[in-house]
Parts: sequence; C-alpha cells; structure tokens
Amino acid sequence: MSDLSADYATLNRVRHNLDHIAELMKKPGREMEQVTGDAMGVPELAKRMDDFGDEWSYGIKQLTKFSEKASKALVKVKESFEKLDHELAEAGRKQGKDKGSGT
Repeated sequence: MSDLSADYATLNRVRHNLDHIAELMKKPGREMEQVTGDAMGVPELAKRMDDFGDEWSYGIKQLTKFSEKASKALVKVKESFEKLDHELAEAGRKQGKDKGSGT
C-alpha cells in the first residue's frame, strides 16, 4: 500500500490564497485599463502610457486567469483524494466484514 497522503487544510489554504490573489488582481487590472495617455499632455509620453496600460492590464488578466484555474485544479485534487479516501475506507470495512464472517 502507498504512503501517499493529502493535507486538506493546506490544499484549502492554498486554494483560498489563489482565490484571494485573483480577486485582488482584478481591481488594478480594471484601473489600468481605464488610464489614458491623453492626461500626460506630451504625445510620445501619452502613447507610451497607453501601451503600458494595455500591457499591464493584459498581464494582470493573465495572472487572474491562472490563479482561478489553479484554484479550480486544487478543488479537483482535493475531491479526488476525498473520493479515494472514501473508497479505501469502504474497501477496508468490507474486507473486515469478510474476515469476521469467516469467508
């Protein structure tokens, strides 16, 4: 038998942190998307500010998306371990009953 184990508290904590990161990143992403270079006054600076805002917003959206996907993956990992734990417990109970009945 394998000595594989899962620490559900750690999985839950990491998943919560990833969800929190995703939520935190949404606000600056929206704000940078709304920044316009026109407020800078100098045309070249305005263009660079627009480019920076677009790149920043894209990067934040990617981080948010990856955090959300990682969180969902951790849920699946936890659910799989819980299912396996349940199946192993059931098999152990059944095996105990079979031994107890002399079969």
